[in-house]
Amino acid sequence: MKLKQVLFLLFLIVGCNYNPNNSTYKAPEVKWTTKDEHPSIDKCDEYEIEIDRINCFNSKLINLIYSNINLGDILVSKKLNDTVFLSLLVDEQGKLSLLNIENKKSITNEIPNIDLIIKNSLNNIPSLYPATKTNFGIPVSTKFQLPLILKSN
Repeated sequence: MKLKQVLFLLFLIVGCNYNPNNSTYKAPEVKWTTKDEHPSIDKCDEYEIEIDRINCFNSKLINLIYSNINLGDILVSKKLNDTVFLSLLVDEQGKLSLLNIENKKSITNEIPNIDLIIKNSLNNIPSLYPATKTNFGIPVSTKFQLPLILKSN
């Protein structure tokens, strides 16, 4: 019985001296592989070939964004025919959010609140299927870019 108490006391003392900052453990580096699954949307996960799923996802997402953008009340002084690049994030729960809009200088002159318009259109998009890290089997967040062409009549 005394031996158990001594061993317990020894483990308690050693355990109290543990400092995780002095540990040499490094988390494994997680890299995207070809076996990992990209984010998806309804009907696109039916494709067998990965590039077809990605193309389907991109085109459906762009169509959803276009259908949710309300530019009907906006008047522009000159014709627009520009492309902006949306930096988007699909988080682990499948929620889509806007990180950045690139190449928007010429458009902000004509449509100053383009950021708000695009953010509102993204809020109306239903949840997506998040990317999956297949070697861990867990959903992960993913950043990607989509081109958005804005034209005026």
